[in-house]
Amino acid sequence: MMTAIPPENILNRVLSALRLSPLERVRDLLMLMERCSLRELQEIFPHIVHYIFGVNGNPLGWGLRTTTPESGMNVYKTLEQFFGVCGPWMIVCHRLLAEQAKFVIDISLLPVKLVTMLQTGQSPMFYSDLLNIDPEKHQVSTLSLNSFDFYMLHFVLHGLQPLHSIDPVAMQIHNTRSKTVYLMLVSEYLNNFLPLFPDARIEPSYFSGGVKAPQPLPTQSLQPQRQPRFIRIPSSYRNGNSSGGGSGGPGGGNISPQSMSASVSAARNYAWRSESVLHFFVDIWLRYDVESEHHLPGSDWVRAVRTLVKQIHFFASTAPVDPTSLCSLRKLSLSMVKGRIYAFLSGLIDRWPLDSSLLVVLELWLSYIQPWRYTMAILNSRESGQSYKPAITSAYDAFIMDNLIVYTHIFMQLLPQFGRLDYTVYRNCQMLNRLAMTFGDQNLADRLQRFERLHSGNSYGFDSPHRQTHLLSKSLPQSAQWSSMPKLFSDTMRADMENFLFVISMARNQVLREVSRLRMEILEKQRLEGFLKNFLHRMWNEPSQDETLLADVSRVPEVLRQCIDHLCRAFNLDQANLSMHETLPEECTLPTSISANNRSFFNTSDSLLDTSRLNPRQMSMNASNLTAAIDPALLPIQTGEITYLVRRLHRISDAINQKYKIQLQSSYERQDYFGSLTRQLLLAPMIEQWFDKRDGNTDIRERTVTARISLRPLASKFLLSVVACFMVLGFLFLGSALKGLGTLVALFMGYVLLMAICSP
Repeated sequence: MMTAIPPENILNRVLSALRLSPLERVRDLLMLMERCSLRELQEIFPHIVHYIFGVNGNPLGWGLRTTTPESGMNVYKTLEQFFGVCGPWMIVCHRLLAEQAKFVIDISLLPVKLVTMLQTGQSPMFYSDLLNIDPEKHQVSTLSLNSFDFYMLHFVLHGLQPLHSIDPVAMQIHNTRSKTVYLMLVSEYLNNFLPLFPDARIEPSYFSGGVKAPQPLPTQSLQPQRQPRFIRIPSSYRNGNSSGGGSGGPGGGNISPQSMSASVSAARNYAWRSESVLHFFVDIWLRYDVESEHHLPGSDWVRAVRTLVKQIHFFASTAPVDPTSLCSLRKLSLSMVKGRIYAFLSGLIDRWPLDSSLLVVLELWLSYIQPWRYTMAILNSRESGQSYKPAITSAYDAFIMDNLIVYTHIFMQLLPQFGRLDYTVYRNCQMLNRLAMTFGDQNLADRLQRFERLHSGNSYGFDSPHRQTHLLSKSLPQSAQWSSMPKLFSDTMRADMENFLFVISMARNQVLREVSRLRMEILEKQRLEGFLKNFLHRMWNEPSQDETLLADVSRVPEVLRQCIDHLCRAFNLDQANLSMHETLPEECTLPTSISANNRSFFNTSDSLLDTSRLNPRQMSMNASNLTAAIDPALLPIQTGEITYLVRRLHRISDAINQKYKIQLQSSYERQDYFGSLTRQLLLAPMIEQWFDKRDGNTDIRERTVTARISLRPLASKFLLSVVACFMVLGFLFLGSALKGLGTLVALFMGYVLLMAICSP
């Protein structure tokens, strides 16, 4: 039997363990927590939480938002298991519930909108027994939370940290849309505590107790003077059908445990964690004031918000068939999101940079306005492997009417952004296609048009951004408010859409011409190089830059054609009108070239030589052409590479390049055969360029890179398999595996020498 650790040493032992590497840290903490008493756990618990999420310290914390399978599978798996819903840490949180331990968090850590709501007494009843009032200032100063709520609140707040502006590694991870530990835990927590199926079991299910003891209600000055405008809590919910998690339920202050029936008490123990998770995620994330904050949120956090939106759709979809205590919470969840999503999306779109990362904002919006994609039938079809397209039935009419402004005004807000994109870039065409396919659904377009004509839509129910508060003024009747707003299907909007589609049509025609030109250039280049060099090139090398560009650009015309078809159908436009204009207006002039030079940071066309001649439209179109130029040796590790070898070979290559930098560059510049041979083996000099978004703006950074050696190809799984095959063949036919390896090396050297002869 393990001996207890002396109380005076436990905190020091924990602080020492927290300074270790991730694997050692988790191992030592597991050992310490197993040997701690509940009182000792209560003492160390807040310190560990603060270290995990970097409160008052390193914002990276334990690196939940920077750890990916690519960065280290062992660390990723360890953190995933440690913080999982059935992991050791969640068990510790539930062990402390038995002691009804309270932990305090300062409200200054919360979003400004949520703090204002708490200070003015307009908060939902969920927070009623969490508030602590400063006796001197007579204001809410802190929240008292149980262990589960304390951890979960810090977990949600951690997503708001602008890590992409603090750590370059975080910026790279978030831009490549890698799956971090944090995103995995967000999905796991939401799936567990906001389950789709009514009969799902919320884990961990074996803890005892768990509902916080009732506390006196806050003073009268903190009570709402009227029912909260956006959150209508059913009376059955307030009376205990679903209790307030760590808060003890909305009615926890008025109902004593002795007066509760056994069934109601069991329902409280089952549902309170779900209520806490729902309120913390929605109130904190969707009350983040994008317009007022200095830093934009990271794209990984926007993806996490999308996960929340999708899970709430799943959660709310089974409310009609749920007989459990979660039924009231399911009905409440969508209305909580609806009151805040418009201002949140509008603020994001206003400030988001016009690059490929706009896709994460677009996906978030499309997920919210398509609840029919997140139902039990969809999950069943995925599990069975069947292709199932959900229908937009009359069951969703109420949702569309209540959220009409989210459909129409966000679309109109996005349209100018899409008008400034470069549609010679395939990923931009994909974004437009996502938008066009959604609104090209005739069932959705007809409903939106019909509801707009009826002047429906609840314009009161949205927490609108500052710049549009005049549109939602309470001084006007609701019908007047709605009629004063611009309409998506008005004549003005139809004209704007026709102009937009004309630009798309011209971009498509230009791409078709460029595809033809690129094909002719590649064929001419291959003819000049000769058959032998082309044959060897295809045998050993990857496709050239021109060939890769051609493959990407060739997909663009068909995608743009589909976009035009969808949007013409949605807005009842005649495609014949798009070809009636003979010339493109000056302000709609498109980029003149999508040659291989567009892979560099700047468009080399003459229009950039004198920026004083550019109108705003041309400047925005040129800006949309900017793409980062990255050293191939520094690209993210691919699935076809061995991670350990890539990193080891990079360190070796870097050491060689640092030591022989001058010699390598001079050899590369020689004009004799030795120089030609060197150019076959080294990476060419380049100017490395990238976007820096750490201060909330998109700035250009560049660095000159000289000729250098790169051993990274040796980490390719394909190359290693070729080596293994030659060694096996050498063993079978030549009697030695080394002879097979030597044959491969000889073939490679012969290829390099021959290419050096053929190259200039």
